[in-house]
Amino acid sequence: MRNTVRDPGALALPPSQLHLLAYRSTFETASVRILVCDRKLIVRDVNPALLETEGLDRSAFVGRPLSEVMGKAVYERRLPQVEAALAGQAQTTVEWGLRRATRGQLLRIRHEPVRDEAGQVIGVLLTMEDRTDLHELEQRVSMQDEVIRQTSDALAVVDRAFNFLWANPAYAMIWNRLPEEVVGVPVPDVIGMDGFEERVLPHLTRCFAGEVVQYELVKRRADGEETHFSVRLEPLNDDDDILIGAIVNMRDVTETAQLDRRMRRQALLDTLTELANRHALESEIGRRIELCAEQSGGCEECRTALLLVDLDDFKVVNDLAGHTAGDALLRQVASLLKSLDPNAFVARLGGDEFALVVDIADEAGAAALGERVVHSIEAVGFSWNGELFSIGASVGIALLDREAFAASTPTAQDVLNWADRACLVAKEKGGARLSVFHPDDDEMRARFEEIGNFQVVQNALQHDRFELFVMPVAPVDDTSRPWHEVLLRVISEDGRPLPPAGFIAAAERHGLMNRVDRWVVETVLQRLPELPADAHLSINLSGQSVGDPIFCDFLLSALDAAAVAPGRLAFEITETSAVRSMETALELIAGLKARGVGVVLDDFGSGLSSFGYLRRFDVDMLKIDGNIIGNVREDKVQQTIVAGIVAVAEVMQVRVVAEYVEDRETLEVLRGLGVSLVQGFYIGRPVSWGDVFGR
Repeated sequence: MRNTVRDPGALALPPSQLHLLAYRSTFETASVRILVCDRKLIVRDVNPALLETEGLDRSAFVGRPLSEVMGKAVYERRLPQVEAALAGQAQTTVEWGLRRATRGQLLRIRHEPVRDEAGQVIGVLLTMEDRTDLHELEQRVSMQDEVIRQTSDALAVVDRAFNFLWANPAYAMIWNRLPEEVVGVPVPDVIGMDGFEERVLPHLTRCFAGEVVQYELVKRRADGEETHFSVRLEPLNDDDDILIGAIVNMRDVTETAQLDRRMRRQALLDTLTELANRHALESEIGRRIELCAEQSGGCEECRTALLLVDLDDFKVVNDLAGHTAGDALLRQVASLLKSLDPNAFVARLGGDEFALVVDIADEAGAAALGERVVHSIEAVGFSWNGELFSIGASVGIALLDREAFAASTPTAQDVLNWADRACLVAKEKGGARLSVFHPDDDEMRARFEEIGNFQVVQNALQHDRFELFVMPVAPVDDTSRPWHEVLLRVISEDGRPLPPAGFIAAAERHGLMNRVDRWVVETVLQRLPELPADAHLSINLSGQSVGDPIFCDFLLSALDAAAVAPGRLAFEITETSAVRSMETALELIAGLKARGVGVVLDDFGSGLSSFGYLRRFDVDMLKIDGNIIGNVREDKVQQTIVAGIVAVAEVMQVRVVAEYVEDRETLEVLRGLGVSLVQGFYIGRPVSWGDVFGR
């Protein structure tokens, strides 16, 4: 636009007053800073914006030379542009302000020629515009553009017609294109129609409904490898908040996906043997159960068997050759089991336990495979550092057949428990054999009940879940205070005392009675000083303890340390255990007697040679076997046996105790036969220690 004035002396003011008013209004209100000078470079006018910036009035500018107004440095810098404008050429520069008032500002400075009506240049119009904020904004935008351009995240914008509006280089590179080869192109043409309809369209549709969508996209490369992308779609709205498209953000997560896959695989893998682990086994059993459950009432016939394999004598290898040898043996067994059936699912549960899940026709087929496992492991000759070790295996088999689904659909843990029960039975029978679980098998039920009792005792020993009970032994004539036989109860996890029959037998069978007896002895000796002086107790000793010299030494040492007063304590030893461990029993009896501790020969009369052995045992009492007392009221033979025992006891100067006294009639018969002490429910039932002694 040409700047003109009518009168050169007045810088060619507009001829009409209206035009003049418009010019002055624009000049006065412009936000840009304006200065006008003539050809002699004398300042003729400035606008308020310039005065405000400089903090001066018009007199500091108007009528003064431009060089004086600008200052020497600024004038010399601007003079080339001013001269160019006087020559008719407009000049524009962008530079940082040099004057005190404009320092730190980025100025857009324009020098334009001012012409008269004839087109002659009569002066210069100089405008200065502060572009600092705009420059900073442009810098930020430029920086953001560069970040978007260089970021590893793949970014794109898709409109509602499924065309690309924009894409950065990272996004275009995924599809082997340049950004300009993506913009304006339909999405299916870039990523492929199959990939679009199956893997992208459903997610874009949700995004266009206003939802932020995240999903994973897998792209197969030309070399066959897979690239995993995490994709995020966000709705894109215009200034009127109308949804116009979707912002696509794709991030390469291949390394993370591979790591996750490795971790998930390791979570299902036994690292030592590279077999499946217990978690993977449970998943496989669960999958097989679902397949069977899909059929009405479970499998029509057995199709799946679980074989649980527990190595016998593995601890020997670990103890004698070390854990490194044990690990090597486990790897050897793992390879062997995998070779027995290539289609079997083989797992290691932990320790020396393995499992096989196999498709099998019937129980006979499962048992045949179990026999192969037993014989194959027996045939393993494991050599370590020149020493040869032989091991065996106990195998428990559980079948997924109609019987397994009879009550309800089993869980994976149910099936594992079944196989574990069968395996424990096989091991209890001596190992190196197999056992098949059947829920109605009486022998297996009894065996497992015993195993359960054994585990109860183990748990009680570990967590101190025993409690002492006492049962009175009273004189028939009530001439003295009863003494008490100490009994033991196992306390269940819910606080109930369990009956002794099952767990005592299990503890004896599994060699735990020494530890149980030790607990009873230590506990009684600890509590004995707190009891009244006339309280007398008897403690039962198991056959294992009586026959164990180490236990006998412990018992005598414990009595010495406790300094038990003579006559306050007695130990009951069964006739059978005394006869079985004759020499050890005789030494123990002598040691007890020497310390003033009484000895009761329990269950007397149960053996055929009771009287023959009696002379060798220096005891204080005979406790007649309960089977003899049971029907003594009516059975003349039993009465004769009791009378004979009483007669022998009188000669040996020992007292006689009759147990299993359940009623008054039996008590009276025994009184008539000369029995001095009686015990049984009629005399008093077992009660807790605290109920009698206050603790």
